Amino acid sequence: MNISVADRITAAMSSMTRLEKRVARVLLARYPAAGLASVTAFAEQAEVSAPTVLRFIAKLGFARYPDFRRALRDEIDDNRTHPRTKPRTKGPSPAGDDLSELLDVVRSTLADLDVAVVEAVIELFADERRSINVLGGDLTTTVAGHLLYHLRKMRRSVFGLPATIQERADRFIDLGKKDIVVLFDTRHSQTDVVTTARIAAQRGCTVVLFTDQSMSEASEVAKQILCAKAETSSPWDSLLGLTAIVETIALAMDRRLGLAARPRVEAAERYRRILL
Repeated sequence: MNISVADRITAAMSSMTRLEKRVARVLLARYPAAGLASVTAFAEQAEVSAPTVLRFIAKLGFARYPDFRRALRDEIDDNRTHPRTKPRTKGPSPAGDDLSELLDVVRSTLADLDVAVVEAVIELFADERRSINVLGGDLTTTVAGHLLYHLRKMRRSVFGLPATIQERADRFIDLGKKDIVVLFDTRHSQTDVVTTARIAAQRGCTVVLFTDQSMSEASEVAKQILCAKAETSSPWDSLLGLTAIVETIALAMDRRLGLAARPRVEAAERYRRILL
């Protein structure tokens, strides 16, 4: 089975420069149409130079721009011949089909997860000299909260970035090179989350982004990017892929910290019982 251009982008994202990530985001947002244009037109859409586009496709494994365009056309032809998703009927689909589709979201996400990126994120999160500051958008706030829940039990200096703009602006004052900003932002991109990423990067923070295949604009400044599958045959995106990545991070953190985190977990549980 041929690897799609979108999957190549996901695999190569961590090695891309800021401008190359911008090209990737534009292509994924208008996939595959943006890449079928001439190299000059594609570069104009992404507001980069033509050489940047050529460097981008080289990282995807294409020696020439015509090879890149041919791969996109082949995907279109293949999808016409073998549609990957069945159109929904007017009535609800059988529950078994829905479950199978959601299982595929999780399987695809974990199968495509870059182990090197996961390990790099674990190293960052395990460094208690750094604070961790987490923010989700309207759609992803529950998944961001799930990560917060796990990290707070394992180590100190883990905070949720305030949802209110003024409080978040105040928090920026205390952030710098030793701090990590973790953001959740999908194709339903929130301007304030993307702006938070840019401000954090300007202040020298390490930005870790949890996103989907469409790639948030925040990817342009993110040091590490964890990408989940989100699309289903319904109008609603699934959060199961992002949740699976969070669970993977939590398990890996537990193994990384080992017995060192146990006293903290036990103390938190003891205080919880007292409060009840």
